[in-house]
Amino acid sequence: MEPLRCIIVDDEEGAHRVITHYLHDISFLTLCGSFHNALQAMDHCYSNPVDVIFLDINMPGLSGMEMLAAMSHPPLVVLTTAHSQYALDSYKYQVVDYLVKPIELPRFMAAVDKVLTRYRPVSPVGSGAGGRTAASDFLMLKVDGNILRVELEHILYVQSWGNYVRVYTTEATYLSPMTTTEIENKLDKARFMRIHKSYIVALKKIQKITGGQVQLDKSVTLPIGNTYRRELLEVLQ
Repeated sequence: MEPLRCIIVDDEEGAHRVITHYLHDISFLTLCGSFHNALQAMDHCYSNPVDVIFLDINMPGLSGMEMLAAMSHPPLVVLTTAHSQYALDSYKYQVVDYLVKPIELPRFMAAVDKVLTRYRPVSPVGSGAGGRTAASDFLMLKVDGNILRVELEHILYVQSWGNYVRVYTTEATYLSPMTTTEIENKLDKARFMRIHKSYIVALKKIQKITGGQVQLDKSVTLPIGNTYRRELLEVLQ
């Protein structure tokens, strides 16, 4: 998958420097434009595909909120501002996150994680393509304090592990702090299915079903819960 295309819209040069610096070290995000007013940014969005906007609220002329209100199908938006009182109002525009300046790197990366969770490929705003349509082909996991990109095609299965999940791939196993339900909601339901209260499997990795068990690649055998058996068989037939 190509890196997500980002733009920065902020009238403060310092904000541009900070966000540009953070984006420089993130391989799956690429900066495609920096704008100091909303009108220039909107013009860019109407003629170029943009996946993410880092958008300031308080700007001369058209504000960030007014820019969002004027766009019928905006890309994913992370709002940035020095004033926290706008947070509640911002979420009526379904923004991904709200960052209060000065923006610290850990908080910025948390916003990036939310972006990747909600990302769907987009076309230019004015193209009439209907916005986000297809699921991402990777998953971002928090592992040992870092955010790690895992390709969905490499995932064999997910196992519940208390307040964590263990994600088993063809290359490695990762322990991430989230519940089974949380990761289930992040995964493409056309490609992954819960087969037990403690297990989610990649459907393409299933080799055979024997009794109350599924066998995956690498001869991994997992139990099928009674609650999930019928639905699993219907999906595979």
